[in-house]
Amino acid sequence: MTSSTPLRSATATLVTIAGLAQVAMLWVFDLGAAVLLTALSGGGYLLLGLGLFGVSRFTLVLAAGLCGARAWLAFAPLPVLAWEQLRTVVDVLIAATALWLLWQARHAPTH
Repeated sequence: MTSSTPLRSATATLVTIAGLAQVAMLWVFDLGAAVLLTALSGGGYLLLGLGLFGVSRFTLVLAAGLCGARAWLAFAPLPVLAWEQLRTVVDVLIAATALWLLWQARHAPTH
């Protein structure tokens, strides 16, 4: 188990905001497959954000893996290039922070 740090709380908040923004795309863009997939992944981000507010290392692995894969594969790209670039930057930031927190938790002294 790891203790909750301010960086972990900030990462959880960022993931939650990213999830809310992805769900909000339903009201911003015309409905289509990409927007629906984005909203669906936003629901996953919301669940991931809730998990990151806890102390489990598994959620850090999921955050690094899912956000990193989303940034790498550009899954369900948005119709506006600037918003897609912002989404990718946020995903890379989340993945890098989650990997850093996982590394810190793994190498922390047990006593």
